[in-house]
Amino acid sequence: MQKSRIVGVMICLGAILAGIGFIAGIALQYDLVVWAIAVPVMIGFFVVLSLGFWIGWTMAVTKIEIPPDITEESESKA
Repeated sequence: MQKSRIVGVMICLGAILAGIGFIAGIALQYDLVVWAIAVPVMIGFFVVLSLGFWIGWTMAVTKIEIPPDITEESESKA
């Protein structure tokens, strides 16, 4: 597996784990004042996490084509 694909999968997993941890941390708060502040912050946080997940997904699934080898014959034809 290519190095960029591994990094992409790790970014996706990191975004998922950060989202789960954030939801768990907010769910433990019982004070309604905290929820009034947390809802707008959660929206922004999940927008940023979704962008990070998208970048990781793109890195993980993009196929990288190896360029063809350049030989002396192909150079002399040009």
